[in-house]
Amino acid sequence: MSNRDARHSSGGTLFWRIWFRSIAGKRSQAALALTSLLVGAALAAALLNLHSGVQRKMTEEFRSYGANVVLAPTSAAGASESAPLMDEAVLEHLAAGPGQRGGMAVAPLLHVVMRVSTVPADPRLPEFENVVAVGTNFSVLRAIYPSWRIEGSMESEASADCVIGAHVARRLHARAGDTIRIAPDEAPAGDAPGAPHAFRIAGTLSTGAAEDDQVFVPLQALQRMTGLAGRVSLVELNVPGEPAEIEQTIHALGKVLPGVEVRAVHSVVESEGKVLGTIRGLLVSLTALIIGIVALCMMATMTTIVLERKRDIAVMKALGATDRLVARLFLSESAALGALGGLAGFGLGFVAARALGQRLFEVAISPAWWTLPTVSVATAALAVATTAVPVKIARTVEPAAVLKGD
Repeated sequence: MSNRDARHSSGGTLFWRIWFRSIAGKRSQAALALTSLLVGAALAAALLNLHSGVQRKMTEEFRSYGANVVLAPTSAAGASESAPLMDEAVLEHLAAGPGQRGGMAVAPLLHVVMRVSTVPADPRLPEFENVVAVGTNFSVLRAIYPSWRIEGSMESEASADCVIGAHVARRLHARAGDTIRIAPDEAPAGDAPGAPHAFRIAGTLSTGAAEDDQVFVPLQALQRMTGLAGRVSLVELNVPGEPAEIEQTIHALGKVLPGVEVRAVHSVVESEGKVLGTIRGLLVSLTALIIGIVALCMMATMTTIVLERKRDIAVMKALGATDRLVARLFLSESAALGALGGLAGFGLGFVAARALGQRLFEVAISPAWWTLPTVSVATAALAVATTAVPVKIARTVEPAAVLKGD
């Protein structure tokens, strides 16, 4: 080993010995700085983990409200029909289109006014009821509206099963397991499509909305009965993601679906956007406040440390230490305190986030591991940044003046 390498190795060892002794020798100031960084990191980690868990919970809650995007035929597309309809082939475009997103639920619906009667006929009741029959894949529609209450079940998509609204069931004195007969209100061309079809009631639906006055049957069965093969009234979508992502999906679908109107269900999308925006704004505001307080505390503490160590700095400079070396010493101390405070703060913050999530929002918070490096690096960077002013003070220390006692 050359003399230069030996001096370099000895200088490096001496630097870290001074670094360790400076922290150990000023334990009260170092503990104060570490505590402020730990508290700031803990609060930031708690807010980030809480936001991540609550946002996930809110997204799930809003998805239970039902479809947030609807595809409907434009007025021009259905101008020749009594009720505008569109081609069922739109589903193929949805499956392969640029707006396709993982977890997107798609439910086509066909609405037709039908005559519904009980089997066997009840002489105490009218001969039939005019009811809106909805042809759809009920299991998919049920996934879009998980808040719907069903007595019974729709375990299969058999062509002989249906789900009946609570109001219709009450008027017909029908319940799960009974049989009803459905026939077109106006028979289309041909005898076969217009013939009545019997359906077993698999379940009774209660939503508190228009669905209580409807009957849900398999889509293909209703298309055959009405002679509307390959036609649907609209398509309901539940698109996952935040409002901005949903708007992007709507824009992309509008480009690849000519003759189809793609619109958002604004009551759902806007409400979700407002709630998530409020939570995000609160997070940003509190985080900014925390950063400001921690920065002031850290700056004051490091300034105190520098002022108390002016004589040590003067001795180091008198022995040949450069301003750069002195600055590196203080900055490395701050970085170490910041990294340690960030790591400890993350653990403490996650515990706090889990307790707050369970108590305030009744949601189990899982650790968002991306916040660990984020909080640790951000805390270390904050500690280094707030040491800039104390380092400038250290640069102004004059060995001769300090050592003379001036």
